[in-house]
Amino acid sequence: MHHFNKVLLVDDDEATNFLAELAFKNLAIANEIEVASDGLIAYEWLKQQNNCPDIIFLDIRMPRMDGFDFLDNFAEMNVCKQVKIVMLTSSTRQEDKKRAFTYNAVIDYLEKPLTEDMIRKIADSYFED
Repeated sequence: MHHFNKVLLVDDDEATNFLAELAFKNLAIANEIEVASDGLIAYEWLKQQNNCPDIIFLDIRMPRMDGFDFLDNFAEMNVCKQVKIVMLTSSTRQEDKKRAFTYNAVIDYLEKPLTEDMIRKIADSYFED
């Protein structure tokens, strides 16, 4: 299974972030887990970092900058071109799912909560060791 150097969780729901962090820690496959409580914090963090995450788990509905606004801004940034993004949301709307896949960096669309099985599948499906 792929080992992640850095994971970025972008969600305003503390319980969702807690469960996602716990799943990664139980699997012991991430060196570092960063949490941003909305898209704006994540965007500012990425602009200032010189080491990009391997993967971003991104919610859609958040205050200040939602997931789609983040994706619009991220697409215009000239950093972290190799990062993969997984939409992790409670939205089951087909139009949200279709819109998410219009962004090149988005590799998957999952419903909350993130589980160990979901992480294993992503690590095995989208990352090579």
